[in-house]
Amino acid sequence: MWRFYLIATALVVLAGSVVVAHRLATGARTPHAAPRFSPRPVTGDANAGFVVTPPPFFDGQGGWVLSALPDCFDQMSSIEGPSALVRHHVPAQRERIAPGSTLHAGNCDVYVRANDVWVFRGGDRLRVPPNARLYAAKAGLTLVYDHDGRTGVRVYHAAGPRPQSH
Repeated sequence: MWRFYLIATALVVLAGSVVVAHRLATGARTPHAAPRFSPRPVTGDANAGFVVTPPPFFDGQGGWVLSALPDCFDQMSSIEGPSALVRHHVPAQRERIAPGSTLHAGNCDVYVRANDVWVFRGGDRLRVPPNARLYAAKAGLTLVYDHDGRTGVRVYHAAGPRPQSH
C-alpha cells in the first residue's frame, strides 16, 4: 500500500514542478520598475470643453420599482415568501386603491390599474407587472405583488406630502 502513496506523491511533486517551471519560463511574474519622476497634479476642470449630457431616461419593471424612486417613496418594510405564508401581511380588501386611480407623490405619478401599477417620473417609466395591487393601509402605502406562487409585500412612506389620489 505504501508504494501507491509513494507513486502518488511523486506524481504530485512532478506536476507541481512542471507548472512552476512553466510560469517562471513564460514570465508570468512581471516586475514593475519604480517611476523615476512624480506625476504633476492635474489642475482645472476635467470636463472643460465638453458638453455635459443629462442623465438618460430609464424604464423597467418588477416588484422593486417604487423602491427605485427615493424622491417619491421611502421603503419602510419588505417581506417576500410563499403566498400562503405571507397572506396575513396583505391589507384588507377594503383598503385597496381602486383601479383607475392616480396618485401623486413627490415628482412621481402613480397609475393604479386592475392588475398592474405604472409609475412615471419625467421621462422615466416603471411598471409593477401583474398581479400587483396597491393599498392605502395604516402602515403606509402597501404594494402587493404576486408572482410564481410567491407574494411580495412592501410598505412605503411617500416622500414629501402624503400621496394625493385623483
